[in-house]
Amino acid sequence: MRIVPAKRRPRRSRSRLGRDYEATAPKIKLSLRPVVGFWQDRGGKTLGFLLLLALGWLTYHLFAAETFYVYEARVVGNQLVPAEEIYQNSGLEGMSIFWINPSQVEAAVVSLPNIKEARVYCGLPNQVTIEVVERQPQVIWQRGEERYWVDEEGAILPARGELPEATVIVDLDERPIRPGDRVDPRIVAGAQKLRSLLPELTTVQYSSRTGISFQSEQGWPVYLGQGEDMEQKVAIMKALLQEIAAKGIRPQFVDLRFKESPYYK
Repeated sequence: MRIVPAKRRPRRSRSRLGRDYEATAPKIKLSLRPVVGFWQDRGGKTLGFLLLLALGWLTYHLFAAETFYVYEARVVGNQLVPAEEIYQNSGLEGMSIFWINPSQVEAAVVSLPNIKEARVYCGLPNQVTIEVVERQPQVIWQRGEERYWVDEEGAILPARGELPEATVIVDLDERPIRPGDRVDPRIVAGAQKLRSLLPELTTVQYSSRTGISFQSEQGWPVYLGQGEDMEQKVAIMKALLQEIAAKGIRPQFVDLRFKESPYYK
């Protein structure tokens, strides 16, 4: 079998009119490069400006909205000091929750003589909790007609009621005293120890010169010093009183400030 190749068809040439049109027709090219360039140049700044405006509006809303301002607080742990007094002394009234410095508020609360420790906790939108530890009065400090409470650290506190079982320490010195001052805590501990050894002794005296003292049943003073070694001094005192009674002596005083050399006159 013989294969006969097919005949080629002659190529049609384009008309001159078509070639002229293609040559003269405008060519339009679309490109996103100008838009991208504009966004790169201006878009970032525009977005930043819009974000800044939004942040400014949000900040203004947070700081200006009444919801975030404090007009009350929850006070816990207090028994002697009224919650209203603690809150007023805290300086929180009308303050924005965002401006509260807990350490400063705690310092303001602890400045109250009856408050020993304070912790402040804040929460949105305007919640504040003040947790306090009050100073516990141990003895009554009396100077003239004025009476104060004293805690175990010697802090002078305003008297807020009655302490019927507390030992009364009568201050014989002339120096002024006020809440917030301090006395030697050994005096407090010594007076309490003396009371435990001599339960009938509800009132003692104190002076910076002779320390703790009290009047014996016979009427003369017994000087015991600043409050240390009370057990030994009371034991020595009882022995001296027996000696005095046996000799029939009526002394002017018994001095036990220095337990190594007690004497009476």
